[in-house]
Amino acid sequence: MRVTLSRAVDRLQALLVNPIAGWLLRTPLHDLLSERVALLALTGRRSGAAIRLPVRYEQRGDTLTVVSRPSRRWWRNLDEGSPVRLTLRGRARHGHATAVRADPVVVVTIRLAAEQPGPPQAQGRLWWRWTKAVTLGEITGFAVPAVVAAQVAGPEWTLLGIGPLLQGAAIVMAGAVEGMILGLAQAYVLRAALPAIPTRAWVRATAAGAVIAWSVGVLPIVLGERIVRWPPAVLVLLGLSLLGSMGLLQARVLRGQVREAWRWVIASAGSWLIALGAFALVTTPLWQEGQPGWLVVTIGVLGGVVMAATVAALTGAAIVRLLSSGDDRCRRERRLS
Repeated sequence: MRVTLSRAVDRLQALLVNPIAGWLLRTPLHDLLSERVALLALTGRRSGAAIRLPVRYEQRGDTLTVVSRPSRRWWRNLDEGSPVRLTLRGRARHGHATAVRADPVVVVTIRLAAEQPGPPQAQGRLWWRWTKAVTLGEITGFAVPAVVAAQVAGPEWTLLGIGPLLQGAAIVMAGAVEGMILGLAQAYVLRAALPAIPTRAWVRATAAGAVIAWSVGVLPIVLGERIVRWPPAVLVLLGLSLLGSMGLLQARVLRGQVREAWRWVIASAGSWLIALGAFALVTTPLWQEGQPGWLVVTIGVLGGVVMAATVAALTGAAIVRLLSSGDDRCRRERRLS
């Protein structure tokens, strides 16, 4: 029974988990896994077929240790010192592997060859790659709070007189999901230019900024007309929080990696201000009372696409400028020294 269950788990891992993990380890988002997981490539001893699989490793110096269950037969293709290739923390490496049966497990030792310097990271077309990825990420992410907002607009959410509070909480939670999706899309492109930026830290900052922005954004739903009676200074502060929270938290992640990271706060806030204006410019004339639900949703989607493309293009120009200005300053300092 245990053998059958083990083989079923191995097959499930090979069919579902390994392809996803293998893809992720070859992308700029590899740091979500690569501190403990590497992509191992070897050649079948009899078939000559290429075998590629993610493996969990421990590293000491130039030696990796991989422990596998005997039921996973990939290790049988390794003789003493068999050549292997790895994608290790996003870098291509070569080495020689030896497998030793040590019941109840198999221990594979991989000795890494000296690392060869690769070509410098190309930053060309960064703006175009950022614009595409962030547009898609924001459209996908914005769909989550948009759908949730439509679902919680019904009269059944007036339960116990706390309907607006429940609606606001649901939208804010959906906004956190939007922030996570947007953060992943941004990190996918950003880490190709700045590999030292941790994906988790960037996504956390983006999601937290989205939560703050959506918390401010739902105040009219929760408080109704009472919010217009608040002091103008408070309303201005809320507006600055809505626009600047995400950029401020992301700038903390950028700090230490780029010079004058504070400029990202201004660029991000300005981009979101223009993007929200573009959304209103598109949707306000088109939304009319008495429209069918499908038309209301279609107009909202159109406005969301315009908003996403606008913020992606503007923040893309800002990140390119931020990185290039840092490179220019470094070159000037080297010439002066």
